[in-house]
Amino acid sequence: MPRTSYFNRVAVSKDPLLFTAGDLPKIERLRQRLGDLTGCRVLEPGCGAGPLTEHLSQWVGPEGHVMAFDSSPGMVGRCSARLKHARNILVREGSVEDWDAAQGAWDLILLFRVFPHFQDQPAVLERLRSFLAPSGRLVICHLDGSAGLNAQHAGYEAAVQRDRLPGRAEMWAMLESAGYEVLDGLDEDGDYFFSARWGLHA
Repeated sequence: MPRTSYFNRVAVSKDPLLFTAGDLPKIERLRQRLGDLTGCRVLEPGCGAGPLTEHLSQWVGPEGHVMAFDSSPGMVGRCSARLKHARNILVREGSVEDWDAAQGAWDLILLFRVFPHFQDQPAVLERLRSFLAPSGRLVICHLDGSAGLNAQHAGYEAAVQRDRLPGRAEMWAMLESAGYEVLDGLDEDGDYFFSARWGLHA
């Protein structure tokens, strides 16, 4: 698949989408928004090379658990190598569309920098809903707002040129249509954050 080939090439590049020093304040802001994750079970689809996975390992602590997966074998290999000593993380290869995660078992599903790359975004939201624990949350976030990110993607290779992050109103409506209650929704320059829970559990 073109996307998989693209991210396999990124995985072996000098910059496999790891964090820069300028990103770290945004990661701290994300940690504060997520709240105390000690002991939580976190599912991280599209983990890439694992820059956030590493932080999640610290945030959930030894009693927590992170299941990270990615459809790019190259990214999975890079992530596994970086985090091989973390005992509370499992890294696997797979796509959201085909992933057989334990249903109703996850306190947090975190879609970080991956949502634009789903071909059928509404279907992904509906599929992930069944993985959440009754009190669980789905978080969709990015370090850039939709306008800036979509402009960046337009200048990339054809494999990801049309991969698009929905604007605030569209994302809010998409979540509600998939059966979620939106708890928070923000889309501005340098910041994109949506938090939701399954509406039937509200």
